[in-house]
Amino acid sequence: MRIYESSDGTWILWTGTEKLHYATQTEALEAMSKLALAQSIIYRVQQLIETMDNGPDVLQEYFDSGVTFTDEDVAALGITAADVTNCLTLLENSDKFFSGTTPTNAVYRITVNAVRRVDAA
Repeated sequence: MRIYESSDGTWILWTGTEKLHYATQTEALEAMSKLALAQSIIYRVQQLIETMDNGPDVLQEYFDSGVTFTDEDVAALGITAADVTNCLTLLENSDKFFSGTTPTNAVYRITVNAVRRVDAA
């Protein structure tokens, strides 16, 4: 996005696909700021789509498998079995949230930070 002054003295916000016209530079800057914030919000929600769509499936796969993780099983990932269990709880609670039920109150930043750099691909 960028703004510029037109030959008639109005201000144009070019979004990349359309031109929005404003009477002042301040109005154009404010509009650009709002659009940038809206884009950021939408991008973050879009990041949740895969978890919303696929989280229940991976949970079901885990419960159907009957697997119990040990620290030795996941040591190569640099995490513990408790970290995996916490990830499962996080997925369960995200599923509750997305389906409109009440998730368990917990602090997930510790879990997220524990697995942030794990290459799970």
